[in-house]
Amino acid sequence: MKKILSTAAVLSLSMTAGAATGSHGGPAQTHFLTYTPAGIVYVYFDVSAITGIPACVAAQNVGSTYNYVFDSTTPGGKGMLAGLMAAHAAGEGVWVQGSGACDVVAGMETLGQFHTEN
Repeated sequence: MKKILSTAAVLSLSMTAGAATGSHGGPAQTHFLTYTPAGIVYVYFDVSAITGIPACVAAQNVGSTYNYVFDSTTPGGKGMLAGLMAAHAAGEGVWVQGSGACDVVAGMETLGQFHTEN
């Protein structure tokens, strides 16, 4: 599983190149993932594990959870989805880094990268 998670993190690096500094935190466990027919994935973490939330995030999207979003139809997104699903299934915490942009869904930060807790 570590190989899957490492691959996901490497693939996701291309998504954050040149992006503004985003939120970060961890280790945090995913509360749940929501998948849409268009390939957009929403990932929910406990908000207490996240710091540095960018200004583009709408206030109503920050509550007891902090929601990241990404496009799982891209090669990097497919890798991130596989890694997040594996970590979620194993109950492993992840360290997350947001992209600093809300470019996939308005008002929600795009997930830039992550790595496992161990």
